[in-house]
Amino acid sequence: MTSEPSASEVLTEAIGHYMNAVAAALLDENVPVTGVYGSGNVRILAVDDSGTDVDGNLSFNTAFERGLYADSENVNLHWSGTSGWCLLPLKDDDADFYGHARWVGAGLVPPVDRVVSFVATARLSPAEAGSGERPFYRTSGSDLTELHQRLAAFVPAPEDLRGRTYGMCFKHLVTSVYTARVSSALNSPDDTEVSVALRPGELDALRHLLEYAQTHATGLLGAYARYLTEDLDNRRQFAATPSHRAMETARSIRKQLRDRQQRGE
Repeated sequence: MTSEPSASEVLTEAIGHYMNAVAAALLDENVPVTGVYGSGNVRILAVDDSGTDVDGNLSFNTAFERGLYADSENVNLHWSGTSGWCLLPLKDDDADFYGHARWVGAGLVPPVDRVVSFVATARLSPAEAGSGERPFYRTSGSDLTELHQRLAAFVPAPEDLRGRTYGMCFKHLVTSVYTARVSSALNSPDDTEVSVALRPGELDALRHLLEYAQTHATGLLGAYARYLTEDLDNRRQFAATPSHRAMETARSIRKQLRDRQQRGE
């Protein structure tokens, strides 16, 4: 018998799906979001005014973080359940968790496109994005029912969730996004061959990375990684005819989809 989720678990899922909504919009803008996190454990996380009771994070790859703040250990897009969104660089000398934060200042649960616009500004100039002054829209532990109602708007319908947690939904989102990107690249009309000088070790490293991708990717993305590995192996054999199985597979799939659309399926 499955037990009913607790209030904290329900709130955590709602926060996580809000994080997913922002992550999806940022991925559409080619921002490399690598993870989402939501915490609906109703507790004070720190003393004095720096604490909050519920929160969430979006994380990025290292190159993106360094492009924003080269001197930070980590850079997150953080959501505070009392103060809304901020870009949060974390540095070794931080005495205050929010000491270097840049706040959106657009309310506690602003529209997704407002957060995306904030990140776009931060990519141009982090120091000019938002404000260094932290806003407060609610106090820790108060109005949790009203907050959950606002966040619940971002939770997919049960028939779309199919029992998946927000973490599972994020993984599916990332897989779908990168599958589409790889497919689009392999379907490029430009068939010009490009010569790239690689050391043997670099080529082996690339092959290992593709093998690693095969163990973690599912569906078409895993298949593309496998076919690209085969193509590389084939081309290392100078007497062999170069293969383009990944590209041929991607173009075949696109043709099948196009034919189905024309048939109205």
